[in-house]
Amino acid sequence: MITEDFRQSLARAREAIESSEEWSIFNSIPAGVSRRPDLDAPEEYLDFLMAADGAIMGSVVILDRKYAEKSQGLISPNRVEVPDDPDNWFVVGKVNENPVLANRRDGSIWTYPDMLTSWWASRRFERVAGSLAEFVSEQALGSGYLRITGSTETDEWWQLLRHLGNV
Repeated sequence: MITEDFRQSLARAREAIESSEEWSIFNSIPAGVSRRPDLDAPEEYLDFLMAADGAIMGSVVILDRKYAEKSQGLISPNRVEVPDDPDNWFVVGKVNENPVLANRRDGSIWTYPDMLTSWWASRRFERVAGSLAEFVSEQALGSGYLRITGSTETDEWWQLLRHLGNV
């Protein structure tokens, strides 16, 4: 659920990005859209777009409304395996080059965490959060960032998270 606290966390990260030329080169959390997008997407993702029209947070990306529709082809039949009907999934972003999907039925977030295999060949497809807000809070803005991305503590985004006191 996109709460006011979550919105404030995004705003704090946005301010930190904008305060440093180095952090702003590869990261961004733009302002949210002014009206709810007309997009066949999970409610929480649409709510996220109202808070931020996508986000690039180091190696974690949440798609903006422009790319969300185009990215749904990643889960077409014969392209990638998902546990059930591909229509039950929505691509919301990526970690490194691995798609991050929202389950349309329960809002849970899943990805292909195997960093040694291309995602389309991976046999691992795992639930990483109960919701998009939880995923962003823990994996992009919190201590789960290093684990989910395979990054080291020298990662620029990790340094921003340390600056914010998130880790």
